[in-house]
Amino acid sequence: MGCSVEKRTQVVVYGSSIAMAGIAASLQADAGLDVVRLNRLGPTSQPSLDELNPAVIAFDLSDPPSGVDVALLCERPGLLLIGVDPGSDELVIVSSRQRRAVAVADLLRVIHQGEMETRRCGDAGSR
Repeated sequence: MGCSVEKRTQVVVYGSSIAMAGIAASLQADAGLDVVRLNRLGPTSQPSLDELNPAVIAFDLSDPPSGVDVALLCERPGLLLIGVDPGSDELVIVSSRQRRAVAVADLLRVIHQGEMETRRCGDAGSR
């Protein structure tokens, strides 16, 4: 009988601000996450995003990592980008989850699903 190792989700927290350091520290408390801190001012020996291949990249919106763009999302299905604005306590969430759209109805379904998610967040009293 072998030991089963629980798969942990790799999260890169990018940024040198105190807010991003606090976010990284808080996320590290979750046993299901493998949190890696990166920043432009860090040591030259730190791994790149390509080497890490994380499931989630959280970053300060005022200091995004280079190479985080639409091309990256297309290359990595399932990647979740979370831009954090510490000044306004808001998150911008971008997912590379892809869906097939063969008709306008498919596009409408995605738009309406996004509206429902927005309403649910607003209904939760986040504002």
